[in-house]
Amino acid sequence: MRYKRGTTALVAVFAAGALALTGCSGGGGGNTTNPSSSTGGGSATFNGAVDGVVNPSTKTGGTIKLLSDSDCDSWDPARTYYGWCFNMQRLFSRTLIGYKNVNGDKYELGPDLATDMGTHNADYTQWKYTLKDGLKYSDGTDIKAEDIKWATERIFATDQINGGPTQYFLDVIKAPSGYKGPYQGKELDSIQVSGNTITFNLSKPYADFNYLLALPTLAPVPAKVEGGKGYVGGTYAKKPVSSGPFELSSYTPQKSATFTRNKYWEQSTDTIHKPLADEIDLTIDTDPNDIDNKLLAGAADAKANVDVGSTLQTKIFTDAKTKANADNPATPFTRYLTIPQSVIPNQDCRAAINYALDKAAVLQAFGGNSHGQVAASFTPPGIPGHEDGSAYDPYNTAATKGKGDIAKAKEALAKCGQPNGFSTKMAYSTPSQTGPKVFAAVQQSLAKVGIKVTPATSDASNYYSTFVGSPANVKNQGLGLILAGWGADFPTGYGFYNSIVNGKNILPTGNSNYGSLNNPTINKILDESTGGSTTEEQWQQLNHTLMETGADLPLLWGKSLYYRNPRLTNVACNNALAFGIYDWVNMGVSGS
Repeated sequence: MRYKRGTTALVAVFAAGALALTGCSGGGGGNTTNPSSSTGGGSATFNGAVDGVVNPSTKTGGTIKLLSDSDCDSWDPARTYYGWCFNMQRLFSRTLIGYKNVNGDKYELGPDLATDMGTHNADYTQWKYTLKDGLKYSDGTDIKAEDIKWATERIFATDQINGGPTQYFLDVIKAPSGYKGPYQGKELDSIQVSGNTITFNLSKPYADFNYLLALPTLAPVPAKVEGGKGYVGGTYAKKPVSSGPFELSSYTPQKSATFTRNKYWEQSTDTIHKPLADEIDLTIDTDPNDIDNKLLAGAADAKANVDVGSTLQTKIFTDAKTKANADNPATPFTRYLTIPQSVIPNQDCRAAINYALDKAAVLQAFGGNSHGQVAASFTPPGIPGHEDGSAYDPYNTAATKGKGDIAKAKEALAKCGQPNGFSTKMAYSTPSQTGPKVFAAVQQSLAKVGIKVTPATSDASNYYSTFVGSPANVKNQGLGLILAGWGADFPTGYGFYNSIVNGKNILPTGNSNYGSLNNPTINKILDESTGGSTTEEQWQQLNHTLMETGADLPLLWGKSLYYRNPRLTNVACNNALAFGIYDWVNMGVSGS
């Protein structure tokens, strides 16, 4: 998943175990759907919501007031890929399978729309599910198995449904060559519906299929009619139909979104979502200082999408009362620079950048130790194949304490035929407090070896879809450095790496493999991993191969800093889907 954090996009985070994952930090594991069971429940304390529940409550009513510095990439559950938007999808979208618990370090899957975890054949190529009785959309119509089939078919219409994690499904759902979705009346025979039962036939074994179904991608979409007249395909995001406890009742792009209770949702059909608030308001404010000031004044409850800004960060770490209402989760995602081979084709030139970069300065540009630790290689803690700098340090990151190895960088430049350096552009999204600071840190450190870097910026709303998400644009614009970040879509090495380095997943737009990397060793490990037998050594091999290409330069293994209004109740980090941002759907307020 992507995480839009000022300059970057990254995602949700998971550890290697099938159900036991590394969340915001270690700990006993709270439960947002059952506050009384939380080991960390109680009054406000710093990091109290990391693996527990702050201010447990069953009080209903009231409005939660959220701010964000940009809009969601899409409100269509099939098209969104920002981690914070996955979190917002929990308000109004349900899926066959979901996370029973998103807090703590044990994120157990459970049935949501389905009656159970489904059944599969011996080689994991067929999965069968039955929907619960009594499920209804926000317009009062029944949720049917054919709507799940339609939701699956529509993601094949990649000309309209793009930008989300659809490639996972396109890789494994059996479909005829050239199938382009249902909008021209063509169905997928591999998805069979009988009454309330749906069966998926896959093109290859997929032992972790339930993890795919826990993504918002296949939330039900009313078959053939979608959001109603005029809201089909690419326009569905303007009027998505709710299957969850809230509905998107009003939306003004780039300004605001209001979520009110879905009167047709029944708690008796839902064991995962236990909402308390009557309404959740999201206001988009592009001024980070204004957001910080509103949070400090109590005019808003929390920031929905990214870390707090520098104003509030300073207050948190200088005032004990403010700090007690903050959380600093450390979650395994990687912030990185992609170095596209289409722009910088020489491996030694890419190695020079890897050696020269002052990652310690980049860390300070992001805000210091509260925002992460310098990364020696790509795979973050908690993901299979992770090695710390003492075990694997290909560009002397740990050896130089992140400051860069200038001598090695100059050697690499000589090998690539550019002893005096070269010029390139660095892409990052706007608006941003940290973007210019990170750019300056990169620019200054690479200038020490003669590499001249100039900025290339794009608004966050299209940064990932058409600016760095378009291989043609990356090449045409000469984007030699692309600032990004990533965390696992689900807790396997495949869930972390497949979207960003598998060559088969290069798309014309909405591409997450920003450098269009197509390495046969990496591809083979990923393609053979879905059977569930890939070893730790093979994941380490993938990490080593990626680092040897020099095409993805890891900057930090990240942390984030969040603030919660003291009036919020049932506050817990969503560690399973949103890199520690609070789980809004199960939250309440103590006042009006």
